[in-house]
Amino acid sequence: MLVKRYEPFNDIRKSFDLVNAIMNSVAQTAQTEEKEAMAFTPKVNTREGKEAYHIEVELPGIKKEEVEVKVEENVLSISGERNLRDEVKEEDYHKVESYYGKFSRSFTLPERVDVENIHAESTDGLLEVVIPKLKVDTSSKKIEIK
Repeated sequence: MLVKRYEPFNDIRKSFDLVNAIMNSVAQTAQTEEKEAMAFTPKVNTREGKEAYHIEVELPGIKKEEVEVKVEENVLSISGERNLRDEVKEEDYHKVESYYGKFSRSFTLPERVDVENIHAESTDGLLEVVIPKLKVDTSSKKIEIK
């Protein structure tokens, strides 16, 4: 039989370690939630029509001048920044659920799109980007051999 020395402070030390682990976990969760509350990521809907691809981006409270849409190396990027509204001095907020900050969304375009004729339109906080498809000639033609 193995004889083990009794150390009464080991149980107390383990209890403190457990409390410290719980406190660290709570602090990390609070920091993560605070960072997420400030991060704004717009919601996006994509769809394909007969003539074009459509990307709809929800940008509430953002002016069209504050948004940039560009295409580089077959990647469409939509970026901008949603600023926090000016502080209201007369009222005290109890909870703020508005997200704000810089955002960027990127989409790899299919091979057969007309990059030169991509256009975007913003209405009531909804940005729609229309990406026309290239026309593929499907008619048949007999080729004479010379």
